[in-house]
Amino acid sequence: MIPILHHYDASPFSRKAQKMLGIKSLKWVSIEMPMTSPKPDIERLTGGYRGTPVLQLGADIFVDNVAIAAALDEVFPEAPTLTADQSFFANDAISHWADALFEPVLRAAVGKYSPDWDPHFRNDREAVFPHLDFSGLVDELPLYSNRIVTLIRELDQHLSRGGPFIHGVTISIADVHCWGILWFVLAGLPEVSEQLAELNSVQGWYQSMDTVGFGERVEHDFGHAWEVLAENHKTSACMAIKTSSNLASWVGKPVTVRAEGADRGVVSGSLRAIDDRFFALSVVQENDSVARVYFPRAGYVLAVD
Repeated sequence: MIPILHHYDASPFSRKAQKMLGIKSLKWVSIEMPMTSPKPDIERLTGGYRGTPVLQLGADIFVDNVAIAAALDEVFPEAPTLTADQSFFANDAISHWADALFEPVLRAAVGKYSPDWDPHFRNDREAVFPHLDFSGLVDELPLYSNRIVTLIRELDQHLSRGGPFIHGVTISIADVHCWGILWFVLAGLPEVSEQLAELNSVQGWYQSMDTVGFGERVEHDFGHAWEVLAENHKTSACMAIKTSSNLASWVGKPVTVRAEGADRGVVSGSLRAIDDRFFALSVVQENDSVARVYFPRAGYVLAVD
């Protein structure tokens, strides 16, 4: 099965998914979605979600890099395994640190570039990130630049104790979480990048991540995704979720899903399964094929209609 990644290249979260495909040395199909709404194709496929990235494996659709990493390990179990270490420090704590880094990076990028954005793009980003006061960020770039450097110095101190990767000699999802945000810093915030040049451990780690590459990328349009879905929607799910007993009564009911903290659309479908870490929806398409859409529990709000 050849993975299909729905994404756009400017997103650090898309880059994370690309890096995971590279870690697995996979051939994969790239289908680029628009950067701004409307995004009718991906919204139909997912039942209403329009964020990036989304991974498609046949009729199984994985939203968010946490779900994508678990799916890649399930379907392509060959080493290296992205999520082999399930400890709190290995996954959740590093993910929270990367999120803490992303917030000042986001604010710095908006403050630096938003004055030059066209009205459509600016309006879209204001809707996606409603917690930001775009007009107030322009003068705060030095504040957020300082915060970024402080956080990346923490990473440098950790890497200096071992390496070349965050958990030692083995690459993992922890490296992906951190690398994607740092990629965005180096690509778009040169005033910050200059201050990171002296962080030798981070620089060596970043070079090691670069060496991994992104796998073998093949471009397709969205028609390919519909064909793959139609061909596979009656096959078995590629990732099993065993429903928690106290939530069994929800299975089969119509539900909605939305991301916390950002507007990435509202998903409608029927609940297939839910456990401690993930849940899956059935989303019926116009041709009566059914997509199985997976979300992590963390970061998403599930509600019964």
